[in-house]
Amino acid sequence: HHHQGGPFLCTQGVGGHLTHYFSGNHFAIDFRCEVGTPILAVEDGEVVEVQDKHTLTGIGVSNMFKWNSLMIRHELSTADENEELDIIYTEYVHIQQSTVKIGDRVKRGDRIGMSGSVGFSPEPHLHFAVYRSDQPDASCVGFRFEATNGRSYVPSAGRFYDASGPTDHTSES
Repeated sequence: HHHQGGPFLCTQGVGGHLTHYFSGNHFAIDFRCEVGTPILAVEDGEVVEVQDKHTLTGIGVSNMFKWNSLMIRHELSTADENEELDIIYTEYVHIQQSTVKIGDRVKRGDRIGMSGSVGFSPEPHLHFAVYRSDQPDASCVGFRFEATNGRSYVPSAGRFYDASGPTDHTSES
């Protein structure tokens, strides 16, 4: 099935200078999107953390740790079948509402919530990051998105993307 929506502007790429200058956030990616945009799971997994009770928005320092987020644990099979599974965690931050709960199993492309602007957020956007651990102090790791045509890419700030990957769009209209 095709994922509709977008194109979405990547407002912060790897090492983004706005709010990704903490080492733990270095590899996180931000996409600008209207409040209420459906958020889809990037891979099959299990929901391990849901926080969607906060309502603050803006960039007051008091908002720094009052975000809404969703974390999913994924077991990725490695090329070598004898190896242990590759465990990663994906986190979706500033969501307005979650449509899943802890313990739910999700499939790639499932709707897991709606984007928002809750927390330390200058504009409505989705902050997406990948971790090797679910510990609070874990640093996120580099990752690539896989487009619907199978090509992979790393989003960069100032470019627009949709399900098929980078687009030639220069504005959201």
